[in-house]
Amino acid sequence: MENPDFLDQTHGNQADDGVFHTDCTPAGQTLSPNLLPDFKPAVVTSNFVNNEFVTSKTRQWSLVHDPATQQLLTRVPESTASEVHAAVAAAEEGQSYWSQLPLSKRRVPLLRLIELMRVNENELIGAIVREVGKTIADARSEISRAINMIEAALSVTSSILGFHFINEATATSTINEPLGVCVAITPFNFPLMTPMWLVPFAVATGNSVVLKPSEQAPLTMTVIAKLFVEAKFPRAVLNIVHGGPAVVDKLITEPAVKAVSFIGSDEAGAHVYKTAITAMKRTQANCGSKNHGVILPDADVSSTLHALAASAFGAAGQRCMGLSAAVFVGESRTWIPALVEIAKQFVVGSGATPGVSLGPVISRKAKKRVEDIIQSAADDGADILLDGRGVKVPDFPEGNFIGPTVISNVQTYMECYQKEIMGPVLVFLQVDNLEEAIEVLNENRYGNGCSIFTTNSGKAMTFQKKVNIGRIGINVPLLATSGQVSNSSNKDSFLGDINIHGFKGHQFFTTTKTIATLWKD
Repeated sequence: MENPDFLDQTHGNQADDGVFHTDCTPAGQTLSPNLLPDFKPAVVTSNFVNNEFVTSKTRQWSLVHDPATQQLLTRVPESTASEVHAAVAAAEEGQSYWSQLPLSKRRVPLLRLIELMRVNENELIGAIVREVGKTIADARSEISRAINMIEAALSVTSSILGFHFINEATATSTINEPLGVCVAITPFNFPLMTPMWLVPFAVATGNSVVLKPSEQAPLTMTVIAKLFVEAKFPRAVLNIVHGGPAVVDKLITEPAVKAVSFIGSDEAGAHVYKTAITAMKRTQANCGSKNHGVILPDADVSSTLHALAASAFGAAGQRCMGLSAAVFVGESRTWIPALVEIAKQFVVGSGATPGVSLGPVISRKAKKRVEDIIQSAADDGADILLDGRGVKVPDFPEGNFIGPTVISNVQTYMECYQKEIMGPVLVFLQVDNLEEAIEVLNENRYGNGCSIFTTNSGKAMTFQKKVNIGRIGINVPLLATSGQVSNSSNKDSFLGDINIHGFKGHQFFTTTKTIATLWKD
């Protein structure tokens, strides 16, 4: 399939220059053909405790396969109760030392980690591409975003200094102190960036972390664990235990755990939140999304359609920040055929292949789920304008591939609209005016993000004021904020009181003491 020039705007992550890149390598650079072969995953994934890799003694193991080839990558343990307890105990001991270091010294290994991530970029790219199936461009972008999160965490100085107030003879001051052992539970789709939404902020503020990465994508954080040692973090500042839901339950009910952060699906998020709250832990849970892009007839046609396609199909649609529902207002519905033609130009294949713009979904189970939802749309009477089921990639016949899929005449009661699909599927709704579009968004249970595309600033302001969604883009298709800005998801997309990363990220991982002082002569 050809890759015409106009596709320079249609896929991939948005780089710091604000341009969507199709090429799998930066301009002027040549990708080493040995990049991915240099990454050799271990036969068995080990837990990471006290700065050492420890092989689990469990009898239960799950298998991780390359989503493009089905090659066995590694075996992941279902860590035992004693192993979970040992990781938390180590984290508790490590935190007692780490928290006593001044902030100036806690910053040093974080700065080293940034440099080591840059030096070891190829190994990180190899891990992300092999275990998740992303394109090299997407993997490189994820590394950049992860580094940005660490840089944001390093700005902690201005966030936790507290304040000092004098009222006549009485002086009042506040100090912010670390909580202790913090648990982080993260999903497969961004195996580096989502842990970095949490770990650097917890560590910078003096906490230790026990991370439970997705059992479907354990390799990337194994690389990071090695870099933590090389960066000379003290023992047990970061610990990693592997497993599924049972391991999560063991972790969040450990008495020494003070805070729980979760990123993932609705069902798992609700369970984690209820369990952690019941166990008296400070808790935050970023859950599902159904992000809408509202298209007004006065929008710029070309940039809007390319932005929609890039957001919906980038990373194989497996991202909670992308737009997965397009609401065409009035005459903008006549643009739908043009969007279908843009979607047809995406190149499906292994993420390791230069020129590919859409890799596989994470697993065969995930592929079947996406295909079943597409079929449900057809059964419900929606129109499948572009069907990505059955796409063939000659060199990778066993891959979990789904091509770009476009579904029109969707109604809000349909499963394809109600559920977060986590695949390269864009559903279309059609309304007559902006007020109806706002009503559609406000009635949806998710509040992760939305965008409006228009050249009318007044209509954009109306949308901004009236829509009940946590993150709003105006002519911006990707809703992932930088690390310095807190995630502001709402409604069913977020459970808790303090959002993830940014200044609120620092707040979540600290507790405040207020001291009033009166000295009499």
